[in-house]
Amino acid sequence: MQKYSIEIVPKQIERLKYLPKDVFTEVYVAYIPGEKYESIVEASKSLIKDGFNVIPHCPARTIPSKKELDSYLFQLSSIGVKKILTLAGSGNNHFEITENRNNIFSNTLEMLETGLFEKYQFEQINIVGHPEGNPMDPESDKNLLLKCQWLYKRNFNSSIVTQWTTNLESTNKWILDTKKMIKSKFDNKLNITIGIAGPAKLTTLINYAKICGVNATSLILKNKQLGLRNLIRHNPTKTIEELRNYDNLHFFPFGGIREICDWINEKVKS
Repeated sequence: MQKYSIEIVPKQIERLKYLPKDVFTEVYVAYIPGEKYESIVEASKSLIKDGFNVIPHCPARTIPSKKELDSYLFQLSSIGVKKILTLAGSGNNHFEITENRNNIFSNTLEMLETGLFEKYQFEQINIVGHPEGNPMDPESDKNLLLKCQWLYKRNFNSSIVTQWTTNLESTNKWILDTKKMIKSKFDNKLNITIGIAGPAKLTTLINYAKICGVNATSLILKNKQLGLRNLIRHNPTKTIEELRNYDNLHFFPFGGIREICDWINEKVKS
């Protein structure tokens, strides 16, 4: 059985009782605007206690100061977190993609260059990729390369974890192009973990696409073609079958964690 990772917010911890640990080997804890970093630390601590491999988010635009970043990383390190996911994030307003002008960090690289990540000696620092582009960063692939360069120079282990994708053709091309680019620049290999949506209504995915800055065109077309708006559901099986050359898969449980577990059970039976 293939192994996956999954992304949750702290309030979803109780629902992880349904999650098969032998299938979902890593749990990413999302740190969204409006959340306190202490809740991410507490959620991570609880998940570690329950036997999960935890990877908390560290979003540049959500963290207001170097002092708070220092405190956050110190507490994560103290509870035994070994891996983190660094990302720019969407600033103060999670539901509107806008530039955050209130915080000290405007992007991931600025946050990495504080020296704090070397200070706490995490085993792995993951970074975010955008197969369909990033509405907040028209040069997302160029900046991905700069982050890879930063990690390579400091000998950090890393993986690229992507935003969830809807355009499989462009994603497959992006995977090949990105691997080729990294190999040519650093003579190095980074695993690419592709984000996909778990089982959910198409209308739910369209709403989340708008929030996350994902191109929803293919979802909207599919929804119009199939009709019965509230009945048509996204099934990740076809998405997985059409993806190529990725290393791992990362689930966004927009339709619910229980729904992903039901899908896994059906997959095992078949």
